[in-house]
Amino acid sequence: MSDVEAALQQQDVRQAFESIGDGPWTVLYESRTDENPSVLQWCVLAPSSLRSEVLADVNRLPPNDFGAPGFIGLDASDEVEYFRYGDDEGFEPLVILQHHSGVRPEMKPQLGEEFRLYHNLWAKDTGTEFIKVNGNGSEELAARIGPKCVSVRTPLLRQFQAAKQLDLVLRISSYQYLEGPTNEDLLGKVSVANNRDDVSFSLHAMRPIARDQLCSVLDGTKVLKAPARERSGIWPFDRREETYPEFIIGENADGEPVRHTCDPEGLANNFGKNPGAPHYLTPVYFRRDVLLRYYEQPKYAVEDNHLSGPWSLRLDNNHPDHMMVFLGDLGRDLPESERTYWQTFNLPPTGVPSRTLIRRAFLGEWADPEAPDLRFKSAYDRFNTKWLERSGWTLFKEPEPDDAHVLQRLRVPLNDSQPEFENQVMGLAKIMIDALNEKAIQQQLPTKVKDEKGIRKLERWMIQEQYPSAERDIAFMKRLQRLRSKLAAHRKGSDYQQVLADEGVDPDPIQEVATMLQDAERMLCNLAAHAGIDLESY
Repeated sequence: MSDVEAALQQQDVRQAFESIGDGPWTVLYESRTDENPSVLQWCVLAPSSLRSEVLADVNRLPPNDFGAPGFIGLDASDEVEYFRYGDDEGFEPLVILQHHSGVRPEMKPQLGEEFRLYHNLWAKDTGTEFIKVNGNGSEELAARIGPKCVSVRTPLLRQFQAAKQLDLVLRISSYQYLEGPTNEDLLGKVSVANNRDDVSFSLHAMRPIARDQLCSVLDGTKVLKAPARERSGIWPFDRREETYPEFIIGENADGEPVRHTCDPEGLANNFGKNPGAPHYLTPVYFRRDVLLRYYEQPKYAVEDNHLSGPWSLRLDNNHPDHMMVFLGDLGRDLPESERTYWQTFNLPPTGVPSRTLIRRAFLGEWADPEAPDLRFKSAYDRFNTKWLERSGWTLFKEPEPDDAHVLQRLRVPLNDSQPEFENQVMGLAKIMIDALNEKAIQQQLPTKVKDEKGIRKLERWMIQEQYPSAERDIAFMKRLQRLRSKLAAHRKGSDYQQVLADEGVDPDPIQEVATMLQDAERMLCNLAAHAGIDLESY
């Protein structure tokens, strides 16, 4: 075969087109008309009854820019009918192209609205990417939109087709100018491939009027048939067999762990279900740092006895040494995709639930949380609300949008690592020191001191108000400020430990932060009480 004949076949373009739909992404539209070979690829949804016709005749399809609403009929004097996509044969666009006669800049191609709504896609501000938020809270890139290209995730495309029960017809038109000596015998040569029931191709050589150069023209059609409707991926076709891993629920006489599935349908309850099986309320214990991934993602909120977000889970986070979740809740409320993660933090049941959980879950009593971080955050929220109601001004400013997560992330360290300790010191300093409403405090003072900082203003105001614990609380605030500054400024070498020693930091970073949170809560409660505000403190 000559070089010209080899080029004429456009093997690379043809093979790429034939493989569309086989990979993780499917190109729905592409326009590369200024390259060699040039490529124009587009698509349309079509009834399966027209499959053989569209494969046999390229003119059977509407043009690539169809899809605008309109009327069909002979003329306005005869009966006309309105169609959403301007077509009466069942063709539907999946990519929309709009033209504005050069008066306005060319718009990017648009992904069909029904596809976007079907998968409830979220569009980034740029409009170039669409995100699918799954039921478990995870996110995945679903579609990419460029000025000359639209591609979508193949599984999502196939689910949409399954629901619509429509074929996806893909069309390609490619031109390649042939280099080197020209073989006039190739002119008009046509090669047609119909060896598959979902693809048809024609390939021929021509000489364009404007160029003294042979050009190969590849024209192809491919049909992606709709999967069965059961593969639609949304209700009622989103049900599938779940897997329920086993968690440690005890130890046998030899000290070996005893595990059991978290499938709630296989557990006992108080009404005689599954006698002999572990009870739904069997406690399962975890390391506290299982919550780290949820603290670090704004879409989740770790609250008193509750993890909420795209899904929610009851838990016991009031014990200082471990976390606890009931076995049945792990199967009922924890998404399948999260259970393996939790397994890696599973502990033997050497501890007990917190007193708070026992009182709430088993004794039916109202109980305040025990954990210092939960107590402080609750007090902080109520303090700001009630102080504003009582005084007309806030002692602590509302956080800036970029800092809105700081209070949510504040916690007793989930492990004894240096980053965990430092992050909590920084966070506490932000909401107790940086958030001080210096302007409002200054308005309460009769004089203004040049270059006076927030803690000093607070101290003068406390003394003015004859607050009895001013010395204690200002000492706490100054130590927190010094500790924050030194941690941020020092290298983590030998001098780091000296910094901690100079400030009297507890060797146990978990206990140190717990103590600081308790001191901060005490300050808020005492300030509120002095102002005649009932915080219903813990």
